[in-house]
Amino acid sequence: MFGKPLQAALPPANSDADQASQPKRGLLERAVRAVARWAAYHLVWRPIRWELRRMWNHREFHAAWAGAIPAYGYAAIHHAVSGPWWFTPAATATAAFGAHWLLSRHDVLPVTPTTAASTVAVAGAWTTAAAFAPFDPITATSWAALTIGGTATWGFSKHARRWRSAQLRVRYSTRRLPGVLTALTFSGVVVAARPTVFGTGRTAYPLRLPAGVTRRKLEKAIREIESGMDWSEGSVREVVHDPKHSAASRVLLIHHEGGIKARTVRFDPPEMPRSVYDRRWIGITDQGEPYYITPFIKGYGATHSMSGGATGSTKSNLLRLRALLGAYTPTLLWVIDLKSGGKAYAHLLPRIDRIAVTEEQAAEMMADAAEIIPLRAELLLPEHNQVLPAEDFCAVEILGDEIRTIWAKTRRSAAPIVENTNKVISEARAFLLGVHAATQYWNQDSAHPKLLPNFADAYAGRTRYDSDSQFLLRRWNRYKTSELPAGAFYVQASGSEDPTLIYTPEVTDSMLMQTATETETLAPTLEASTADRLPFYRNRWAHLPDHLLQYASEAQKREVREARIRLGMEPAPGSERGRAAAADDKPVRLVVSERIDDTAALVSEITDPHLRALAAAHLSPGLVSTATSNAAVAPARSRQWAHERRAEWRAKELVEQTERGKWRRIVGERDFVVGVLAAEETIRSRRGTGAGGGGEATTTGPDDTPDDLHIHPLDGVADLDVYPDPRSPAGAVGEGGPAGGAADPGGVAYTYSP
Repeated sequence: MFGKPLQAALPPANSDADQASQPKRGLLERAVRAVARWAAYHLVWRPIRWELRRMWNHREFHAAWAGAIPAYGYAAIHHAVSGPWWFTPAATATAAFGAHWLLSRHDVLPVTPTTAASTVAVAGAWTTAAAFAPFDPITATSWAALTIGGTATWGFSKHARRWRSAQLRVRYSTRRLPGVLTALTFSGVVVAARPTVFGTGRTAYPLRLPAGVTRRKLEKAIREIESGMDWSEGSVREVVHDPKHSAASRVLLIHHEGGIKARTVRFDPPEMPRSVYDRRWIGITDQGEPYYITPFIKGYGATHSMSGGATGSTKSNLLRLRALLGAYTPTLLWVIDLKSGGKAYAHLLPRIDRIAVTEEQAAEMMADAAEIIPLRAELLLPEHNQVLPAEDFCAVEILGDEIRTIWAKTRRSAAPIVENTNKVISEARAFLLGVHAATQYWNQDSAHPKLLPNFADAYAGRTRYDSDSQFLLRRWNRYKTSELPAGAFYVQASGSEDPTLIYTPEVTDSMLMQTATETETLAPTLEASTADRLPFYRNRWAHLPDHLLQYASEAQKREVREARIRLGMEPAPGSERGRAAAADDKPVRLVVSERIDDTAALVSEITDPHLRALAAAHLSPGLVSTATSNAAVAPARSRQWAHERRAEWRAKELVEQTERGKWRRIVGERDFVVGVLAAEETIRSRRGTGAGGGGEATTTGPDDTPDDLHIHPLDGVADLDVYPDPRSPAGAVGEGGPAGGAADPGGVAYTYSP
């Protein structure tokens, strides 16, 4: 190892004699070799390489026959070595389990994991039978036929072609996405794994972010990413954290090909809830997975939710779905339906414990709900841990539709109900009271600001503008709620940073009727210690509208009669009036009942006949056109006179103009009449004329007396008794009338004797 290294020996060089002895190749031979090399490269190798690359780029198409090669190889090896009988079933079971495990974690085929595992099991059973059979031409022919049939099916299937095109598109986008992000100053972002392609056109690109690039920065550049990738506007839905990793640098860029399309969801829940704490299925997500809600959480209590959306967004259907699912559990359903007067829940009425169709009834309901809190607080035991268990106490769900008229900040008459509602949604969680409300637009005009923070879950349906969802969704400007189809909602659940797009099924009246029949025996009752001390609960059925009475159960009809007798709205069977009413078979006594129009009784407070006619036109249900409103005062008053009144009513938020030439009353009848009188005083004071009028004359003439009830004389009438009609739903009992009170002039009855 020491000393001067020896020089390596070189091979001896060829002498001139040796070089001269080697024969030189001829020109023809060299030309032939050159042509052969050119032909081998250009005519053989390049076409094969091109075909192999093309097959690799379209490798999804060759999955069918490529999967048959292992089966052929296995059968050939089995025949050659005569393998043991138990090896084939074991290999089949392993392959089926591996296919199910792979598809459960990676969406590599447009089939479910169960379908793929079943297919592998069937193919393994067929391969087992073929392996143990003698290898003859019949077996080879059947194998070839199955392979050709599977390849043809895979090639021409509509779903397979759609999946293959999606794979090609995703593969191209995967190669292009890092370059686009680099051009947007997000250099170093790489696609960390294979993107996941869902069957709904949704693709999740897993990204690894370098230092200095955060998820928030990518969210701000979503529109630039769409432009650089040549994607449609709004197709990048969100950038979320990758749930498979805990590092903040692993995110998912969610891309959805095309816009949001309507999906028909059939009401077919995997399981119906039986307990209050059971989760409830309300639809499917954008990924096709079932979506569940939990209105009552064990150890936590009730949850509150709010829904918003324009007309036709099916937010009322969402409340009906909640009522249907809640009917299968021991839950008390309290319904506030100011929109349809209770008709939306009529077929479920036997299962409903309480229903309010007017603002007064809604105020009574929320007053009782607020009173439940201190009463149930007395029932708390140390083992309850500050939350009442639903196994011992019935839960209460309050469903309110179109609550704008009772919760609005600008409504002075809504102050008591707002205070009671705020107490319920902020303090009643542990006492099993949940509130779920819906209105068109959630803002300060539809719900008082103090109410908004107490709603944990929000449902945003289709809105007129995207900005209408700002009180419902976080980062609302990222979501196109104005493009949502009917039945689709963005759900901003409590604790989730990003909303979930779900599709809900339609609830029909026949479904509600069937549910009421199946669950009528499941209806619980409020504990006596609480029910007896609530101010309005005992007589909650007294003011049930007559058009809903036909849907009530026999027990509810009995409660209606008892409540009305207690309030003096109907005569007791043993009283003098009751005996007179029951003796309808006597020809000497006749009872006549007449219903006076509530509208006529209300507008009679307005002395000006023209103003009374204009107010009566707007008291009619539904929309009122400008032409109809003007015609009510023509020709005595001009269109300018009617326009001035409508403008003042709109300023006082008595009416609103839904579209050009269409007006809708947004307050109750009583509040509307009071507001009309106040608006008229404002107009007169603005003109400086006082109560005497100004401008066009507003004095009344002798012929302007409103048509009142005229009682015509009857032959042989010896006695005539006029008293307020107790069956009229218009009146609550006050002082000085029959049974200690005088009813509202909504109806009168006449009893006369010959």
